Amino acid sequence: MKNVFITILLLLLSFQIATEAQSIKMKERKEITIPEAGEHFFPRFAANDSVIYFTRAYYQGIESFNLFSNELKNITSDPGSGFEYQFTDDGSKVFYRTDTFLNGKKYSDIKSLDIRTNKSELLESKKRNLSAPKILKSGDCIFKIDADITVNNKLKQTTQLNVIPQDTMLFYSENNLILLINGVKKVFNPFGNGSYLWSSFSPDKSKILFTFMGKGTYISDLAGNILLEVGYANAPRWSPDGKWIVYMDDKDDGNTIISSDIYLLSADGKNKIQLTESKDSHEQFPEWSPSMNAIVCHTAEGKIIYLSVEKNY
Repeated sequence: MKNVFITILLLLLSFQIATEAQSIKMKERKEITIPEAGEHFFPRFAANDSVIYFTRAYYQGIESFNLFSNELKNITSDPGSGFEYQFTDDGSKVFYRTDTFLNGKKYSDIKSLDIRTNKSELLESKKRNLSAPKILKSGDCIFKIDADITVNNKLKQTTQLNVIPQDTMLFYSENNLILLINGVKKVFNPFGNGSYLWSSFSPDKSKILFTFMGKGTYISDLAGNILLEVGYANAPRWSPDGKWIVYMDDKDDGNTIISSDIYLLSADGKNKIQLTESKDSHEQFPEWSPSMNAIVCHTAEGKIIYLSVEKNY
């Protein structure tokens, strides 16, 4: 009997150690003071923890703010450029879509901008139904025009239509996700046709995180088999090491947001951590820093919030 008790005690202790070994705790919440009037939204990091990037209302432009020098820099004022822009791995170049309207119709361009030299390059011009760009591991830019996958080759300076790259990508198209895996294109729709939001690969490209409107957020394998039902979790983002997701739990009255807080969930679903509990501020759309030492988000009023966190593993 004594041996059984000791065995159970050891199992409980090992479970506690394992749980504590992969935990993250909140250290500090602070508002970032931007030395410029106005509202700022959708903050994010690029290659390091020292600079955050954000946009204005309606995704107008991209700006950067250095957290150490307090330097504020305008990256671009192009309309619509603040929507799902992408950086190269070293953070030296940004790719974005910019929009113009003519006779009530939207036309879009794809541009790249070298952060160091401020040199801009037009990659695609005046197209309808043009997706936001993504960056391949080769450094080339890929985007979708209607149902056509388009790759802009940076070395050959050519644009190739319907060439599926040797890479792994996700696009949303006509109520489905389109999965590109090493030259193969297939439809990814575990719940059938519908709105698949905030989809992304895990860092090792073995899992897909997505929200299906009206049902909730899920983690699946690449075949669409559901591995974890997360539940209500909006704007989810993988941690850089793939062990956590961060998301917002927001509620509205049908017109406006009445509450929103930031949560963490371990990728196995076993450990849930509430990071914010603000009555007078509604934190939304969280993003990780590369080191996982910080999470940034914005409030409904357009303030940038910096959450300092610490992982104990």
